[in-house]
This record gives sequence, C-alpha cells and structure tokens, in this order.
Amino acid sequence: MTGDPKFRLKAALLLVSSFSVMANATIAASMPRMAEVFSNTPDAQFLSKMILTTPALFIVICAPLAGVLIDRYGRLKYLFASMLLYGFAGASGFFLDDLHSILAGRALLGVAVAGIMTTSSTLLGDYFIGAERLKYAGMQGMFMSMAGVVFVGAGGILAEFDWRWPFLIYLSAWAALLPAVKYLREPVRHARKLGDLPEASAPVKPLALAYALTFFLLVVFYMTPVQIPFLLRGIGVESTGLAALVICIGSLASGGGAMMQHRFHYRVGFVSIYAYAMLLVAAGYAAIAMTQSYTVVLLGAAVSGFGVGMLFPNAVLWVTTLAPARLRGRLLGMMTASINLGQFFSPILVEPVVSAVGLSGAFGAAAAAALLVAVLLWTTCRGFDRHTPQV
Repeated sequence: MTGDPKFRLKAALLLVSSFSVMANATIAASMPRMAEVFSNTPDAQFLSKMILTTPALFIVICAPLAGVLIDRYGRLKYLFASMLLYGFAGASGFFLDDLHSILAGRALLGVAVAGIMTTSSTLLGDYFIGAERLKYAGMQGMFMSMAGVVFVGAGGILAEFDWRWPFLIYLSAWAALLPAVKYLREPVRHARKLGDLPEASAPVKPLALAYALTFFLLVVFYMTPVQIPFLLRGIGVESTGLAALVICIGSLASGGGAMMQHRFHYRVGFVSIYAYAMLLVAAGYAAIAMTQSYTVVLLGAAVSGFGVGMLFPNAVLWVTTLAPARLRGRLLGMMTASINLGQFFSPILVEPVVSAVGLSGAFGAAAAAALLVAVLLWTTCRGFDRHTPQV
C-alpha cells in the first residue's frame, strides 16, 4: 500500500469488493456434510441449500435501503459498519448448533453484504470516469473472481476437516478494515436539485431490462455452487475438495471474462455483452447436462464462468452510466438487489425442475433458456444501446 495515493485507493477498494463475492459460495462445499449432520431436521437438504442463499434474500431487502442511505448520508461510515457486521455474522455459523440459528446468522450476513456491495459499486462510479472507470470495472471483476477462487478453495479444504471451519474465513473482513479506513475517501455528495425528478433523468426501460437480465442470469449461474456438489455425488465424486475445485474453476474463468469485457465495450454495447454472456452460460451448461465425466463438468463450469465474468462489470457499468450522480447509490442498490434476488431464487426455482427431470436435465433446461434469451436480445433489444451514453 505504498506509492501513488490513487493506487492505494484502488487497492483498498478492490480488497473491500472481494468480500461481497465470497459471502455465499465460501461454504458451498460444506453443504452436503451439513445436510448429513442435521439429517434429523425436517427438510435438512433443502435448508442446507438455503443456508447458502439466505444472505441473498436479505441483500435484496436491504440493498435498496442502503443505496438511499449512502446517497443521503455518505458512503464510508455505512461501509465500515457493514464490514464489522460481516465478520461477526459470517463467523457465527462456526459456533451455532442448529440449522435455524445458522440461517439467522446468514440473514445478518446478508444485511452486511448489502452495505458492502452497494457501497463498493457506487464508489466505482464516484471515483472513476471514462476509460479509467471501464478498466477499473474489469479489474474489480477479476479481483472479485480471484478472491472467489481463494476463499472457495480455502472453504473446500477446510470442509475436508470439519464443515464448520469455513465459517471462520469471514473474519478476514476485519483485517481489511485498516486499509479501507486509511485509504478510502468520502466522495462529494450530489444534492438533489429542485424540480429535477428521478423519472426525468433515470431511463426506466433500460434500467428495468438491466435488472431483469441480471436476475435471470444469476438464477441460472447460481446452479453451479448450489447444485454442482450434489450433481457430482450423483456421478460418484464424493470429495468436497473436488466440488470446491469446480466452483473455483468457474470463478477463475469469471476473472478472465471480467478482464476481457472492456475490450468488447469498444466494439459492441451493453445488451450485446449480456447476450454473449448468456450464450457462454448456455454452452457450459449444455456440456454439464450431457456428461458423466468430472473433467467435462470442470470444462462446462469454466465456459459458463467466463460468460458470467463478463456480466458483473457490464451490469454495474450500464447502471452507473444510466444513473445521475445523485441517484447512483439507490440505482446501484437495485442492481445489488437484482443480483442477489437471482441467487436467492435459484434453488427455489430450480428445485421443481430437478424433481421433474433430475440434476442433469435441470442444467439442460437452463442451457436452453439462456440460449433463448440470447437470441431474443440480439433480435429485439439491441436498440437500447443506441440510447445509452458512453461510459
């Protein structure tokens, strides 16, 4: 953290951003073992999956409110309080003795992540403009993906010893507080002007499309951490470490997609990038659906992960570009809510499909749906890009 102040600010913000991506998937490899330990609890397997995604529900509830608060009162105090809560709530699963108490702790974790995720996305728009914003968004996406590899990999290794140990990883947020407090600065707040209504300055239709597409892609993509550990057991792969490796490969490929997305922005628009992401997810999931091979599952996770890596910076950049500065926090709070609403509803929406056609069939259905959405975007929605200002 020595040298140029702008470098220190970027490094501190990248570090803060990493804690949003690790929130859910860090304990993914523990889910099957957790379901066995609490097998006497009714619906233990389903509740174990919900432990992974419950934070997302509370992020959905709290992120829009977080956006309003940081627009009105400033970014950093809310961010620092959220990081403190993150460590406490995330680590609570190590100490609690029943699924329902663990679910309560995960709900508090969601409150914390709402603050971290909304604030870090908003600070991206506050601190950077133009080409610097575009490159930083890709760097942020790559860093978050690399953090996902580290945290999920560590969670998988720790889960080999005891399913509780991965919960202790959340305490690392407290170590990140020092550089965040020292190097991040409070941006100038933009006061609302009399008569300047949100409806007049925030285009509703493109924003609604951005939120809807992000929700759909997250429903589909979150099948990887939620369903893959169970799919692997179905094809004879019992190791939690190997399950974590699939999730890590997806995260690693996601970093590559995030770094490449800024190159696409010089050639195509936001809607086309969403379509390319959908196409890659469709290809990866089709491979997973048609195989009994662990190696092909790894390959499918890599292809789909690359597509989703393009999505995250693209989604944040699109909303940041559309949002007036004084509404940036609340509109990015809605994007945070869309991302996590998709994560939360993924097991709920996918479970009936799994019951009807099995796990492989569910991945095949998701691939077909993603392909259909990609075609619809290319044929009917590309006009939105003509009305979007430059990054």
